[in-house]
Amino acid sequence: MSNKQLPPEFLDLEIWVSDWALTNEASRYQKLHAVTLEQLKPFYEAMIVRIDSVLIYLDQYTISKLPADARVLYNLAMTFAETAHPLDLKWNDVDFPDAYPWQGFEFRTVSVTG
Repeated sequence: MSNKQLPPEFLDLEIWVSDWALTNEASRYQKLHAVTLEQLKPFYEAMIVRIDSVLIYLDQYTISKLPADARVLYNLAMTFAETAHPLDLKWNDVDFPDAYPWQGFEFRTVSVTG
């Protein structure tokens, strides 16, 4: 079990936190390409039935004021959102053969002012 805690109403998702509550887009993208569909499917199935309640819960906060436990839940939801498409679209793999190599993508942070 992770030392990162989820809000009490989402403790059933705790088993996914250490591997799937990733804090940035690059990590989530790399995770997608580091797993097989068979490895992705259990996480997908656990999240798909909870995502509506997760989003309702998170909607009570602004992103800049998320409590620590809600931030972990947010990271879990973001990983789900950024890795679900191969299963949603019924792909046979997490990527297309002969597509642009995923390793070629470079992730950069966005500067926010004001």
